[in-house]
Amino acid sequence: MDALRPQQILKILELTDSFNLHRETIVIPLSTEDKGGVTILADRRVRIVVPKNKPFDEWLIELKAELAKMSPPTMHE
Repeated sequence: MDALRPQQILKILELTDSFNLHRETIVIPLSTEDKGGVTILADRRVRIVVPKNKPFDEWLIELKAELAKMSPPTMHE
């Protein structure tokens, strides 16, 4: 997969919503990258990159675990 589909972006946002992350703090590049990952940017936004070579639904489970490990100061109400 080289580019995200709208329904995939919505699934990511639904997941970040469940962690009370404000949608304005989420950055999701439309293109995928080899490794993918979650990064907290200097301005405290959360950058979520979908990996290119992993099934999306499998990766979404990993994303949930990664978000669960994030420290509370990155979460917004």
